[in-house]
Amino acid sequence: MTESQRLQEYAAADPVAAPGLAEEEFAEAATDHTVWSCVGNLTAVRSIRARVRDVLEGVRLPGGPVPADSIDDAELAASELATNALLHSRSGQVGGVMTLSIRTERGLIRVAVADQGEKSAEAGPDGELREADGDYGRGKLIIESCTSRSGEYRGEGTHVAWFEIDLPES
Repeated sequence: MTESQRLQEYAAADPVAAPGLAEEEFAEAATDHTVWSCVGNLTAVRSIRARVRDVLEGVRLPGGPVPADSIDDAELAASELATNALLHSRSGQVGGVMTLSIRTERGLIRVAVADQGEKSAEAGPDGELREADGDYGRGKLIIESCTSRSGEYRGEGTHVAWFEIDLPES
């Protein structure tokens, strides 16, 4: 199967069936809130990185624009969340979808990536079982090093990983 045929298969995903975010994601007032869904294919991580950068560069908080280093950190952490969604969930399979949420408010950036839940208990990106001594887990270290807080929660058929970055006071 050619690369273009695979991309056409991915494009067949139904964006209406995209994984959702928990109701508490929308509970507090925010200055900006962007929700965007994309198919879980080979270009998804690049698309999510670009979307995070574009949104945050356009945000004007009461204290001014989002600092460039905070945008860099958010872009890197979001790409790790998207990569994990592709590798470890049904979102990375044919027809898979993931949803990006970006919220900014005074002093805070919050980004979440919702995926379609686990492929299987220990399946790797090709559906094979992971080796016990496999090379996994660096993504979480990267996220912890460039964010203020991070976490995850699961719903029925959905997994949401999120992070927050505290912005410097101006």
